[in-house]
Amino acid sequence: MIRTLWLTAISIVLVDPVTAHVVLQRMEGNAGYQEYVTIAVPHGCGVSPTTAVRVKIPEGILIVVPEPKAGWLTKIVRRKLAEPMAGEGGAKVTEVIDEVSWTNGNLPVDQLGLFTLLVRTPDAPGRVLFFKTIQKCVVGETKWVDTIAQGEPTWKLWARPAPSPFMLLKKADAPQLGATMQQIMEERSKLGSPSATR
Repeated sequence: MIRTLWLTAISIVLVDPVTAHVVLQRMEGNAGYQEYVTIAVPHGCGVSPTTAVRVKIPEGILIVVPEPKAGWLTKIVRRKLAEPMAGEGGAKVTEVIDEVSWTNGNLPVDQLGLFTLLVRTPDAPGRVLFFKTIQKCVVGETKWVDTIAQGEPTWKLWARPAPSPFMLLKKADAPQLGATMQQIMEERSKLGSPSATR
């Protein structure tokens, strides 16, 4: 169903470019997983080509790795946390990536642009992550930042003038690595330190 929604949002551009939306390629993801988040840009600002895409990273995401895009400059902006948080393996996290942008590009209005991040999603099934996006063009810009309250059905976003790209987190059937990090660490401790090799 989610893929159908994405295809519907993209195909709207063939009917009425004014109502087409910037969306995520996948609108569902597993909570507590490393997930690829791909922002799909199916059009420009009217007849003006897209030159930059800036994405605000949702709260609670501690790991973000942007994928470079050929012909574009990739930039990250970091933000210090008010209070440190526990990250992977219990490591203390004091700052996170706040924004990712791809700039100095030129995406024609009749071509699809894909901009990808690898993120670690919060372990919060049922939460909707809003990846607020600003699309800059040669002339003009569009702020895809409209949201809904947590707990509201996501279809209500499509009634907003400029809905934010989003991902609905669901409970995973099993840990991504087949076991919890605690189980992996316990198994690692049984193996002891790796022997030196020449």
